Amino acid sequence: MKLLIGLDETEASRHALTVAQKRARLLNAQLHIIASSGSGSKRNGKAKSLATSLEEAQMLCNACGIQCHTELCETENTPAEDLLAYARNNKVDEIIIGIKRKSQLGKMIFGSTARQVIIEAPCPVLTVK
Repeated sequence: MKLLIGLDETEASRHALTVAQKRARLLNAQLHIIASSGSGSKRNGKAKSLATSLEEAQMLCNACGIQCHTELCETENTPAEDLLAYARNNKVDEIIIGIKRKSQLGKMIFGSTARQVIIEAPCPVLTVK
């Protein structure tokens, strides 16, 4: 079984990683952790920070005996598009994603990564608050 988690620098994402690690241990599953740097002028700084977060996640998984693969996506896609493409290309069985509460106006203006993943995912999606 393959579990996929999208990692960013939010508290919701860190909590989702904890849940993903527990599920991976229970199900004896491979954990795939990806981070998307997205596009824009702050991309390089964000990519370095995400790479550090991925290394830390890899070390945590190794310490727990969880099979883990990490990848930094440095495409022009949105994080949702990167997650969905990875899930399709790697035949992932479940996506785990951290969510945070946003106002309705915030969702209309900025969109929602979790919303897009839930709607378009080729597999079940577990959301973690």
